[in-house]
Amino acid sequence: MDRVLLSRQPICRADMTTVGYELLFRDNEADRASFRDEDEATAQVIVNTFMEIGLQEMVGPHLAFINVSPKFIMSDFCEALPNDRVVLELLEPLDLGFDLMKRVDQLVSNGYKIAVGDFAFSEKMRPLLEAAYVVKFDLQQHDWKWIEQRTAEIETMNIKRGAEKVETAQQFKFCREMEIEYFQGYFFCRPEFVRSGRLPLSRLMTLRLIGKLNDPNLTINELEEAIRQDLSLSYKLLRYVGSAGCATRGQIKSIRHAAVLTGIERLKIWAALILFSGIEEKLRELTVTAVVRARMCEKLAESMNLDRSDQFFLVGLFSVLDAMLSQPLEEILETLHLTEEINDALLHHEGDFGMVLDCVLAYERRDWANVRCGDLDQETIRGAYVKAMAWSIRTLNGFSDAINGEIVKKENSKHVRR
Repeated sequence: MDRVLLSRQPICRADMTTVGYELLFRDNEADRASFRDEDEATAQVIVNTFMEIGLQEMVGPHLAFINVSPKFIMSDFCEALPNDRVVLELLEPLDLGFDLMKRVDQLVSNGYKIAVGDFAFSEKMRPLLEAAYVVKFDLQQHDWKWIEQRTAEIETMNIKRGAEKVETAQQFKFCREMEIEYFQGYFFCRPEFVRSGRLPLSRLMTLRLIGKLNDPNLTINELEEAIRQDLSLSYKLLRYVGSAGCATRGQIKSIRHAAVLTGIERLKIWAALILFSGIEEKLRELTVTAVVRARMCEKLAESMNLDRSDQFFLVGLFSVLDAMLSQPLEEILETLHLTEEINDALLHHEGDFGMVLDCVLAYERRDWANVRCGDLDQETIRGAYVKAMAWSIRTLNGFSDAINGEIVKKENSKHVRR
């Protein structure tokens, strides 16, 4: 399992209460980032925060400050983020052209907050400052006189002032005298690593999903099918729906429901961000297990004429999350906003969902004495398994011939043993 590494540093008010956290991508245990492209680093921060760890887990009720490039601002990616929870931080020097300023104004009018880091005043920057929420001074780059001059130049503007790299009590005292409102630096807290497991993701599956999302004739059934074929995509969608404020706790019923709540346009941005973040393709045996379980749960529910077969699929798919993420399943489910009925099935195997999942798990273990599912006979249950395996082979065919061979080999060996 991959590891997610982010670094966060609190941004405080003068009374030491927290305004938000600046989030930075880290790809090693050292307190620095190593990446090829600043936009890739931004995408990693967004994917890791909104689709892996969870916004609430990263910043609680506070704001998330995310460094963005002009190119990122000009893209549609910003609209994938909740406008009441993020601050988009542009770093100087900037080539503040007409198009960039127009885009900033559009984002501000839509409720987004803009921060300007590494601030240095110039008349050319005035339009950006008039639209910005906060500017930040770097105390390690400038002396007291320079900062006094800059604060005087923006005194009449409706903009908050922040200080970065505050490391001593003397610096903190000086900044308060300058009526600086926000502070971050080692005097308050060193950057803190946040680590989490990350599900392996297929770049191919993500590309296929993006292709479908751009099909004008896409149906909701086709969209649901494209997402639920991959455990990682399904998991990231549910994390995103919760983090981006599309759903409340206990609301989501299925992958289809999550996709509808998100909407096609946001899903396009969501999928593009995942692809852009540079996640490597690593297919694991657990992914195969998850897909087979999910499809078999669904086919058994259909054979029993149970409603909500798509939710049975979700139960089977997410039954391996604890193994995938090396975390207790209860902790993971707290972040996914699933219905209580689905949670009870996954945690305690209760209800119809739990009964079907128990049957699938018994079939996996070849525990034939406990392969029971309502009034279904053994041949129907076996048929559900065979159909699930065949569907899984077709679904995973785009990944690699080796995986397909492994699935067929497993299927044949199980039936021979039986």
